[in-house]
Order: sequence, then C-alpha cells, then structure tokens
Amino acid sequence: MFNSWYVIANGFSNSGKTKGSISKIENLLNKSGIKHIINLTDKAGDEIKMVESATKQGYRRILGVGGDGTAQKIVAGIMMQKNIPNDKVLFALIPSGTGNDWAKSKGISLDYSESVKSLRSNKEMFQDVGVAKIISEKGIQTKYFITYSGLGFDSFMLKKIDGYKWLGKLSYLFCSLMNFMSYENVTVEIETSNSKIQTSIFLLGVGICKFTGGGMQLIKNPAGNDGLLNITVAQEFSKFDIIRNFFNLFNGALFKEQKVLTLTDTKIKISAKKGLLTCQGDGEIFGEGKVEYFVVKKGLRYLR
Repeated sequence: MFNSWYVIANGFSNSGKTKGSISKIENLLNKSGIKHIINLTDKAGDEIKMVESATKQGYRRILGVGGDGTAQKIVAGIMMQKNIPNDKVLFALIPSGTGNDWAKSKGISLDYSESVKSLRSNKEMFQDVGVAKIISEKGIQTKYFITYSGLGFDSFMLKKIDGYKWLGKLSYLFCSLMNFMSYENVTVEIETSNSKIQTSIFLLGVGICKFTGGGMQLIKNPAGNDGLLNITVAQEFSKFDIIRNFFNLFNGALFKEQKVLTLTDTKIKISAKKGLLTCQGDGEIFGEGKVEYFVVKKGLRYLR
C-alpha cells in the first residue's frame, strides 16, 4: 500500500462532466503501470471519510480526481485524520473541475495524460494549509483551505453560482457580472497581530495561492509555504469602483487601486458590525459567523 495510490474521484465535478472521464483516467493509470484503487464519491463530503478509511488501511498516497472543492475536502481529510502523520501522506491531483485554481497555481497540467505522467515524478513539495474557524451561537466550525478563503462579494456570489455552472470556465465571470449590482458592502472589524481596522468591505480575501474563482487574482504575493496568510481588503468600493475594477479582479491589476489594502500575518480575526459574515473557502461555503484565520505551516505534502 505504500506505493499504491488511493484514488478519490468526484464524478460530479465540472457539472458532472468528470464522470465521463474517469474510465479514460483509469486506462491512463493502468497503461502507466501506476498501482491504484479507484473510489467514487456519492455526495459532497465523502472525500473526508474516504481519506480516513485510506489512512486507516495504511495508504500513504491519496490521488484526487476533480476540482478545487474535491482537493479542498481531501486535504481537510488529511488534516483531520489521526492514523498517519500528515507529512507522511502524499497528495496529488488530476484536475477535472470548473476552475482548477489550485492546479493552475501549482503548474499542474490540465491534460490528463500529462498529469498522470507527473505521478512518476519526484517533485514532492510542501505548502501551507489555511484554517478558518467560524464562530457563532451554534458553536465553532473548523475548516481548511489550500487556495483562498473570502468574505464579502465572492461569498455572496457563490451562493448564486449553481445557476451558472453550465457555462463551465466562464461561470464565475458571468455570475459576477449578473449579480454585482445587488451586492452591498459589509462593515467589519479586522484584527491582526498588531492592528485593528474598521472598514466597509467589497471583499476580504485570505490566500495561500495565486488563483481563485476560475482565474481571479485576488492575492498579491502568495508564497504558499512561509507560514503567512496574505490578506487583501477591497474597502469602501462604490458601484462605480466595482465596474472600474471588474476585470482587474482577473488580470492582477487590482492592487494598483488605492482602496485596496494588502497585509500579511500569521493570524487574523474578522467580525461584522451587524449580522454574520458568510465565509467561503476554495469555492465552498464554509458557514456564517465571526471568522478567525491562521495557518498550518507546510501542512500539505503534495506531488507537482
């Protein structure tokens, strides 16, 4: 089992298109002589249980087939399991999602043949794992992310994204275009290690990797393995500011805007002046409440 891959395949990724690709991927694995066992998810969240089962059986190599949500849940499973030390578990991904932001950030090929070939490489890397603690009257939820977690507009948009996923890679763009006019800024208090800021946010992003939301670039200088969270705050945006900066969300020019603040820290706390904040991570709604972020330095061992 030490040299065999425990494959977790999410056929529902990319609006169900991944389902038709699983047999092709399995054929490529067989032709490459890569030892593996394939496990198909039935519903969201199965990935976490499957990782627990895999590590309990002694598997130390976990291969995901799917998108950013699949990768996020598998990594959450690695972080949550107690059977094997995290640094002894090797993660790899054959990207087959809508956005594939983590794969793009890491330079992992979207071509199945190339990503299967990479499984024979020795390019083992480490990256930080972000942790979001969502605190509400219902208790505390602990969530993990490997690319980006956000509050504000992107969380607002994700609540509406399902109606646009048939557009594939353009779904995030069109969902944003169709819904930004109905979004209202949120007044929050931001607390870092050495400062407190109260401001009205269009979005607040906490990131580890370069891309999110199907190619948006909301994090200025993500290192990914230095133990620091990279924080972007787009504050006091008017509707005109949103229009003026809309495509800057995708081309990396957002940081030229004077109303955009960037910070780095090992931890950050955010609370809304009124109501609860909706928190998303790696394209999944995590929950609502006050949010505390920190990082597990080099918490993920992965194959590039």
